[in-house]
Amino acid sequence: MTEHGKIDWFEWARVLGALAIVALHAMRVTELAPGLAAAHARLFGLEAVLQIPLARWAVPVFLMVSGALLLDPGREMPPRKIGRHVWRMAFVLLTVGLAFCLMEQVADVRAQTGAIALTWGTFGRALLNLLEGNSWDHLWYVYALIGLYLLTPFIRGFLASATRRQFGLAVALAWVLLCLVPLTNLVYNVNLYQFVDLSGAVAYFMLGRYAYEYLQLDWRVVAAGLASLAACCLSAGLGLRSVTGAEVAGAVALPQYGLVMPFSLMVFLLFRRFADRPQRPRGVAAGLARDSFGIYLFHPLFGHLAIWFTNYGAVPVPALQLGIFAVGVLGSVAITRLLRLVPGFRGKI
Repeated sequence: MTEHGKIDWFEWARVLGALAIVALHAMRVTELAPGLAAAHARLFGLEAVLQIPLARWAVPVFLMVSGALLLDPGREMPPRKIGRHVWRMAFVLLTVGLAFCLMEQVADVRAQTGAIALTWGTFGRALLNLLEGNSWDHLWYVYALIGLYLLTPFIRGFLASATRRQFGLAVALAWVLLCLVPLTNLVYNVNLYQFVDLSGAVAYFMLGRYAYEYLQLDWRVVAAGLASLAACCLSAGLGLRSVTGAEVAGAVALPQYGLVMPFSLMVFLLFRRFADRPQRPRGVAAGLARDSFGIYLFHPLFGHLAIWFTNYGAVPVPALQLGIFAVGVLGSVAITRLLRLVPGFRGKI
């Protein structure tokens, strides 16, 4: 633990998780760029598999870190503190999220009319999209955090009197109902009833506290993690791609479907085993840890700008992805630190 009360391996998880997500989106934005997927099908097919061990653990581990901290019985979480957490995420959505929605609306108008225009109607539609959750895809994590913060007092109330067995059963039940049932519906095109209409993020949130309190990296965790990784990779590279299509194959490894949860748990405990060491206070890693939330928020902007405003087809795909990754990290850090100079943003990102 650092001198400021931060847990060292959580800080390393934030750094490597943020970098992993930027790498993931650098691959995804180029795959979705017009003309590139057809011209480089073999490369993107390989990357569809590589993305899973490289990055699909990152958001689940972020959620698990949040759960480990917020559900800690030794940490006071009065309603006012919960309110501050909720307001922080709401502020991010009302500023950064709304800006992304406005960009999307302006881009749509430009595609239809050839003109760039920002009107009250454009602003109203962007605000409605934000309230409906139709902002940029990566911001689902911010919406999910608001829900998790609001649920935190109720989950903590349950955990205050729950035994280890009851806690473990609750995590398992959340995984089955909130993750595996939607996965079954996706793969087999059925509509099994879920019984509890909550996000799968709740399962990762609770698992983070359970793993922090009760689990260690042992052969059972490793075996389950490797089996989970193998199943996700096979679905992305072979099995489901030929049976149910590439769209389903790629979705199977998404956090909300839960197949990647045992692998994510293994990574979480790997950080605990091997990364429990302090970062240099003025070092690069410590800086990236402080800026990790901003990196997550802003990095997709640079990928989209690269596709919108450059002759991306003239650049080899790996070089394009590396450039998007580097500019995404450095540009996001720059925006984050500049915004912290603005009074309203200070302490928010």
